[in-house]
Amino acid sequence: MLVGSQSVAIIGTHLLSAGVASVFGSAAPIFLALFAWIALREPLGLRQVCGIALGFTGLLLMAWLTSGSGGFSPVGAALTLAASGCWAAGSLWARRLRLPADPVVALTTQLVAAATFLVMAAVASGIAGQAELTHLPASAWWALAFLIIASTLVGYGVFLAVNTDVSPLIANTFNYASPVVALLLSAALLGEQLTLPKLFAAGLALSGVALMFRGSSTGRRDPRGESEHVR
Repeated sequence: MLVGSQSVAIIGTHLLSAGVASVFGSAAPIFLALFAWIALREPLGLRQVCGIALGFTGLLLMAWLTSGSGGFSPVGAALTLAASGCWAAGSLWARRLRLPADPVVALTTQLVAAATFLVMAAVASGIAGQAELTHLPASAWWALAFLIIASTLVGYGVFLAVNTDVSPLIANTFNYASPVVALLLSAALLGEQLTLPKLFAAGLALSGVALMFRGSSTGRRDPRGESEHVR
């Protein structure tokens, strides 16, 4: 989740416009349903099948609408979708791992391990030697601080807690808001064109995500080991 998903997503988003990348990055719930069906033999209901079809239709429409405007890259789209797949696989796997009971210890262990691996990869690839930290503008440092504090320490910590206590599908409800916010902010701050067809494609993809959430059930074990399902 922290190495495969985030590193691939960073590369993919550099090849796509911010708004388009956010829509392709919202596909994690679609992969969650597919992986649960393939690996865990969890049956897919009609609503989930329709949600998967609707979500992929929206993504394909977004690709088609942006292919001629310079805002779309097949490689970038593939990488962003792969990042969503890595995140979905990690969400399912995390629920089956024996993690430290202390959430702070669990979060710290994951972040330190991921940071160590990524630093080694950056040094081995030569990317680290190309970075000129002394020439970075103040806005870049503020953006980095926001990613570290708000997105990682707070956001990822909350995600881990919800993913463990409730279900991966519910934990991934942030996929509702992030693409919409990114589309609006990319238009307001980056000057990216926000057209009605693009909004329609984004809404179609997010409708598929929402349809699967509405059609999913989450299970929770009580102290006696019985499963309690909440629709």
